[in-house]
Amino acid sequence: MCNFVQFLSADICTILIQTIDIGGSTGEGERLYPLTADQPKPMVPFGGVFRIIDFTLSNVLNSGLRRIYVLTQYKHERLHSYVRGGWPQLCNQFRRDCGEHIICLPPGGGNRYRGTADAVFQNIDRIEKSSAEYVLIVSADQVYHMDYGELLHRHHTSGADLTMAAAQYPVELAASLGVIEADPDGRAIKFEEKPISPRPLQSNPELALVNMGVYVFGKGALIEALQKNPDFSDSHDFANDILPVLIRSGRAVVFPFDGYWRDVGTLDLYYRTNLDLLLAGTALDPYENPAWPTRTLAGPKSIQRSWLASESRVSLDATLTACNVRMSIVSRGARIDADADLEAAIVLPGAHIGRGAKIRAAIVTENAVVSPHARIGYDTEADRSEFPVSENGIVIVGASEPDRRRVPRLARSA
Repeated sequence: MCNFVQFLSADICTILIQTIDIGGSTGEGERLYPLTADQPKPMVPFGGVFRIIDFTLSNVLNSGLRRIYVLTQYKHERLHSYVRGGWPQLCNQFRRDCGEHIICLPPGGGNRYRGTADAVFQNIDRIEKSSAEYVLIVSADQVYHMDYGELLHRHHTSGADLTMAAAQYPVELAASLGVIEADPDGRAIKFEEKPISPRPLQSNPELALVNMGVYVFGKGALIEALQKNPDFSDSHDFANDILPVLIRSGRAVVFPFDGYWRDVGTLDLYYRTNLDLLLAGTALDPYENPAWPTRTLAGPKSIQRSWLASESRVSLDATLTACNVRMSIVSRGARIDADADLEAAIVLPGAHIGRGAKIRAAIVTENAVVSPHARIGYDTEADRSEFPVSENGIVIVGASEPDRRRVPRLARSA
């Protein structure tokens, strides 16, 4: 943990975890559908034993921060139950007599959050009434380990109104994110949200500097930007409305993050990031990292070592019977029957793979049932006739008929 956070009074840092997805009109997490059919994006299972939100909340707690607001909207009841039911007990350092807490905040008064900036604006009274000097706003649908104390230190020493965390990211994937340009001193000079042609780094044309959705604001600067921004658009969004104003003012700086960071906002990115955990020497280890534990209600050590599974992660309470599992993730409560064969598959909680089924390059959704001797991932046309298929050819097994129509599919050949 960075000494800067230890130096700060606990009253100075107000933490807001932003879980509002503006991709859909109600924040449904459209690009991860059907995994978000019954739950918000931060609650989607990940890595066999985690939920996506576990990574951000772990970063907050590991950084020594204890006043946490979780802004929620779509199907917020499941997320509220998860956070209230267990997260405070995961860390015995919460001192309720000192005002330390995790509080979930859905929209009030029958309203809805119209965007990320609007979500914070609707809760601005909590910021105004606090004694906070800085406000940390982070997204809850990304996978990474980060000490926010180092980010806060950068902000404190820079004297800026806004500090934006930024990661170097493959330029071919940057079009779905915000791309930042910075001067040699780290001052943000330009920002473009979801550019058609992302501007690569001068030092490496294969990479772009992308916005991580992790910000530190001076309290007064944030309040002023939310209340007086003359360019507030219909999106009510930080990326479109707040960041450009502060960057044009010359009061925004960049915090370069050189660790593993992945946005998991699409099915293909979600699939790829899960499999990244299986690579030898992976840059992110959420299972066995006592220096920076990824906390979860299931417990990160709830992973079994099975001779039936190679180069895989299998939840402790999954059941494998005389099957063959390679380079796959099998989540809690899943069942794989005899003679089944899995390769590069993500099996979500409660799924049942029947005897002799063969599956590769697929996501098997929660509680899905795969028939005995089914073959999935071997014949694209046959798969497409029965299941949705992502843009990169990943088969989504178990989606209902209405769900299938909402998942992007591969274009049929002429």
